[in-house]
Amino acid sequence: MRCIIKLHGTSGSGKTTVARELMKLDPNPRPLLNMASRKPEAYEASIPSLSELVYILGPYTATCGGLDSLSDVNDHIRLLQRYAEIGHVFYEGLLGSEYYGRIGKVSEAYGDQHVFAFLDTPIEVCLARVQARRVARGNTKPLNPSNTVGRVAKIERLRYRLENEFKRPTRTITYLSPTEEILNIYREYDAIA
Repeated sequence: MRCIIKLHGTSGSGKTTVARELMKLDPNPRPLLNMASRKPEAYEASIPSLSELVYILGPYTATCGGLDSLSDVNDHIRLLQRYAEIGHVFYEGLLGSEYYGRIGKVSEAYGDQHVFAFLDTPIEVCLARVQARRVARGNTKPLNPSNTVGRVAKIERLRYRLENEFKRPTRTITYLSPTEEILNIYREYDAIA
């Protein structure tokens, strides 16, 4: 059975890193180009321990990737629907980590096959990673942690709503071995005939 995983977390939690690690499990992940922009809209990865191909949504051509790189939620929905038809799907994005919105409504069509996964990265780790990224870009201004900390509260509210209001499946993903935990979720669905 196919599975769709939406990974949630604040800035610096490791969402994009997990996507890139999934791609690395295939020696030759295939970028799937958007014909209009000629840029990747997804990546197809054949991961040896999975029976289905995994489609990682969004471009990963910059430091931060995922669906935040696509400004139109209609594109997010189109990609989700297109690739859920043919394999497992993985997607992430900072903005989508905070709200249910139209993507949440579309995800209802997939029932329990759509899993909302939440990274448990400690805020101190997230802030250190955000600061390191800023320094790498040459930004030496002091980091104001309030935006990142504020996003954590929004993400926690969304999780509460998913579990209590929408009755949707959620999972906690440890930041210490997130890629392996994501793979284990896909393996669970692979085992369902």
